[in-house]
Amino acid sequence: MMCATPLCRATSASSTTSRYRRRRNPMTKTWTEDHPAFQVAASRRILAREGCESRVAGHVSVRDAERSDAFWVSPFGYFSETLPSDVNCYDMELNLLDGDTPASPAVRFHAGFYEARPDANSVIHTHSHYVEVLSTTGKDVGLYSADACLFYQEQAHYADDGIGTPVDGPLMAEALGQRSVVLIGNHGACFVCPSLEEATIKAIAYETSARAHFEAQIVGGHEMVEAEAARAKKAYHKHFIPMMWEANYRRLRRTDADLFETLAD
Repeated sequence: MMCATPLCRATSASSTTSRYRRRRNPMTKTWTEDHPAFQVAASRRILAREGCESRVAGHVSVRDAERSDAFWVSPFGYFSETLPSDVNCYDMELNLLDGDTPASPAVRFHAGFYEARPDANSVIHTHSHYVEVLSTTGKDVGLYSADACLFYQEQAHYADDGIGTPVDGPLMAEALGQRSVVLIGNHGACFVCPSLEEATIKAIAYETSARAHFEAQIVGGHEMVEAEAARAKKAYHKHFIPMMWEANYRRLRRTDADLFETLAD
């Protein structure tokens, strides 16, 4: 199973070369499944399948497992088309360490989260439909659905002022604190988590929770009590997140041949 893969456990290393850079065959351009570039591509395809594609915008990143001051991140493009060769590695100053594409300033806020949160090993930024709508309200997603229990006491808010740097990483990290979701006003959301698996499933669950939020309000629904949300949150972290990642990964293996054709034999 791919859950709890070591790629999401960052460790420091004195060498400037990550072992992952030796896991792509330079002659054939093939990859291994535990390579962070492959995992980022897999995450983006899972997000697209589950309704979290952000047109050509949005990013998925993971901290390098051997260099805590570096991260692998996807470029602009449709989530459903991402291949490992599209994913690049940068340091916190956005210097290119591995890959073919210089960094876009749009991924700078990933570095801000990683620098502020040593516990964070994955950052996902999406503009999925219901999350975008929710971001216009300045409110948390309500506890209307089981999925929403994942976000009990986990949500923060940030809004650009139109003057400073858009989606400012350090300011968003300050607003986020130790929580896992920051809703960006009239924009989307960022998910900052210990693993790529958790960030991916939380991004999916936040979209379904936002949809349930609006539909429940239309019919006069009521939120679950906080004690139940706190109990369910623990169970969801223990069971739902790993099961959802594994199920989506199995389905990806069956359907996305072009992704798995990049693997070494």
